[in-house]
Amino acid sequence: MFHVEHYDVVVIGAGHAGIEAANISDKYGLKTALITKNHSDLGKLSCNPSIGGVGKTHIASEVDILGGVICKIGDKSAIHYRVLNLSKGPAVWGVRAQIDRDLYSQNIKKFIKSSKINLIEDEAINILEKNNKIIGVELSNIGKIKSKSVILTTGTFLNGKIYFGNESQEAGRIGNSSSKFLAKFINNNFKTMRLKTGTPPRIYAQSINYDVLEPQISENNGIFLSYFTKQNTNKKINCFITKTNNKTHKIIRDNLDKSAMYSGMIKSQGVRYCPSIEDKITKFGDRNGHNIFLEPEGLNSDLVYPNGISNSLDKKIQLKFLRSIKGLEKCEVNQFGYAVEYDSVDPRELKNNFETKKIENFFLAGQINGTTGYEEAAGQGVYAAIHAAIKIKKIKFNTKVFERDNSYIGVLVDDLTKLGVTEPYRMFTSRAENRLKLRTDNSYERFSTIITSKAFNKTEYSLISKNIINEKKILDQLKKLKYSPNDLMKKNIKVKKDGKVRNGFEVLKFLDLSPENFKQFFNIKISQKLLTKIYFDSKYDVFYERERKSFDQLSKNKNMKLTNIDFNKIPSLSKEILEKLNKHKPENLYDAGKISGITPSALFQIVKHKKVKGTKVA
Repeated sequence: MFHVEHYDVVVIGAGHAGIEAANISDKYGLKTALITKNHSDLGKLSCNPSIGGVGKTHIASEVDILGGVICKIGDKSAIHYRVLNLSKGPAVWGVRAQIDRDLYSQNIKKFIKSSKINLIEDEAINILEKNNKIIGVELSNIGKIKSKSVILTTGTFLNGKIYFGNESQEAGRIGNSSSKFLAKFINNNFKTMRLKTGTPPRIYAQSINYDVLEPQISENNGIFLSYFTKQNTNKKINCFITKTNNKTHKIIRDNLDKSAMYSGMIKSQGVRYCPSIEDKITKFGDRNGHNIFLEPEGLNSDLVYPNGISNSLDKKIQLKFLRSIKGLEKCEVNQFGYAVEYDSVDPRELKNNFETKKIENFFLAGQINGTTGYEEAAGQGVYAAIHAAIKIKKIKFNTKVFERDNSYIGVLVDDLTKLGVTEPYRMFTSRAENRLKLRTDNSYERFSTIITSKAFNKTEYSLISKNIINEKKILDQLKKLKYSPNDLMKKNIKVKKDGKVRNGFEVLKFLDLSPENFKQFFNIKISQKLLTKIYFDSKYDVFYERERKSFDQLSKNKNMKLTNIDFNKIPSLSKEILEKLNKHKPENLYDAGKISGITPSALFQIVKHKKVKGTKVA
C-alpha cells in the first residue's frame, strides 16, 4: 500500500549533492521530497569545515550560476578567506573559505524551511521499480511513497564502516549508522566497488599553544565564493600553521601495524590527493615535515580541525604523535581521526545524464558515483536534478553547456561516465582541455544561454541580467575604439611598429588599470570585478586559439603508437600518471586517454616527447 503523497522527485540523502538536487528540483517546479535520517545532518560538513580551492571553486562557481546554494550559504557562513594561486592567472585562482560549521548548518536549515521542499525525517530502505522504471521509495517508518523519479545521494553511507586502528564499527560517519538496506538493493542491481576516505582528529582549541605557531590571516581581496555576494560581515579569525617532524614520523612508522590502512583491515582505494598521514610518511619519507593547517570550526566552537593529518591509527598512537608536534604538546582530543570505507557504484553504470542504464528515472549523484569533495557532490546534485526535470517536467534546457569544453561539471560527467574510477575522483584544473576559458570569473558567461528567473530570486536575477547587458555594452564600446601603434606609443604603451590598428579590447591586455584609470583611458565606467574579467579575456584571447589547436592535435594523433615509449623518460609526467601508464601499457594515444586520471596535459606531453624524439607518428 502506497502512502498518500505522490512526488515528482524524491531525493535520498541531505548532504551537498542532496541539498542541491532538491533545491533545483523545487526551483524548476517539481514536487520534491528530501529524505534524511536526521534533520540535524542537513548539509553537514562531514570532514573539512571549508568550501573551495583550485578546481573545487571552479565547480562551485558553476553550481552558483545554475541556481545552487553552496556558494551563497558558504559566504554567509564564512569566517576566513584565502585566494589560492593569486600570483598566477585567474584560470587557476581558487577561493577557499573557512566555514563556521554550526552557522552553515543553521543557514541550510533556514533555506530548506523557506522552500517548498518536503523534508522527511526517515530512512529509505528500498527503491521501488516496475518494469525497470521508478515508481517510488520505501521508508522505514512512513512506508511506501510514490515518485516519478529518485535521485540517490548516499555519500559514504552504503555499507559504511569506520576504523580507528584495529577497532571498527558500522557507520557512514561517526555518530551515524550505515545504510544496509539500500546497499543491498544497489549491490543487487549495479556493479559496485569499495572506496575509502578519512578524517583527522578534532582538537580542543584551548589546549593548543598558539604563541609558537605561525598565523594565517584571512585575505580574500574582495573575491567571494558566490557571484552574488557583495560582502561578508562575519568576524574573521586566523588559522595557524604547524608541521610534523622526525619524531612524529618515527612514532607513526613504528606503529603502522596499528593503522587500519596498513594492518590490512582496509583493502579499498583511498583519495590519492588527500592522503592519510600514514601515506605521507610512507610514500614521502624523505621530507622533514608535512604542513598542518589548524582551522577553527566556528566562531563559537572550541574545536580545531588539523588539516593534513587524516589517519586511521589507534587512538593512543594518535594522541602520542599529535603531542610530538609544535604547539600541540599538551593538546586534548575531542574526537579521534578515522577512516571510512563504503560502497560506491561504478559510474559507467550511468548514462551521461546520470540516469542509471538499468532503471529509468533513477539518478545517482555525489560520492556514490566514486567522487570525493563537497563541491564535486554539489555539481552532481544540480546536474542530476536538471536532467530529472528535463525528463519528468519536460523543461527546456540547453544541455550543451555541460560539454567538457564549456564546463568543469561537463569534464567531471564525461570522465566519470566514460572512464569510470579506480580511486575517489577529485577535480583539478589539469583535467580540462580548455581550462583558460573555464574560469571562475566567467561562469555566468559560459552558462548565459540557460540563465532563467526560475533559478534565482528577483534581486539575483536582476543583478546578473544587468551585468550581462552592461558587459556587452562596454565590450561594444571598446571594440569601436581604434588605436594605431603611434597612438599607443604617445600614451607610453610599448607595441610593435607593425602598422596594425587595434581596438580597445585588444589594447586592454597591454594595460594594468584600476577602474579609475580605465575610465580615464577609455572614457568608460566599469567595476573592478568586470574589469578583471575582461582584462584577462583580452590577455588570454590569443591563447584560446592555441588551446583549441592543442585539443585538435590530440584528436589528430589519437592513433599514435605508444608501445615503444619509455614513459619514465618524460620528466614532465607526474608520479600518478607514470604509475597508471606503466600499469595499463596503452597501445596508442586514444587508449591512454581512456585511462582514468590521465589528463589532457599528460597526453600533450606524450605527443610532444614522441615528436621531439623523432619517432614517426602512426
